[in-house]
Amino acid sequence: MDEKRNGEAGAVPMRTDRFFAVNSAWYFATREGASIGPFGDKSEAQKGLDDFLDFIQLAEPKVLSTFYASLHTA
Repeated sequence: MDEKRNGEAGAVPMRTDRFFAVNSAWYFATREGASIGPFGDKSEAQKGLDDFLDFIQLAEPKVLSTFYASLHTA
């Protein structure tokens, strides 16, 4: 995970895998610091991440604002 992404300049930042398992359940981590899951296996977690990214890209600003605020009220 030490490759530059399209459009990145400078040193490559440290990156980690977004997927992890806890007690046989799979999760993915968001940039916002949320852990999303559980999923039955890693491929289901990948599908969940794909759906999450679609949501982030398509959601109205008010919905995103509510989502981000909910991450800080736990």
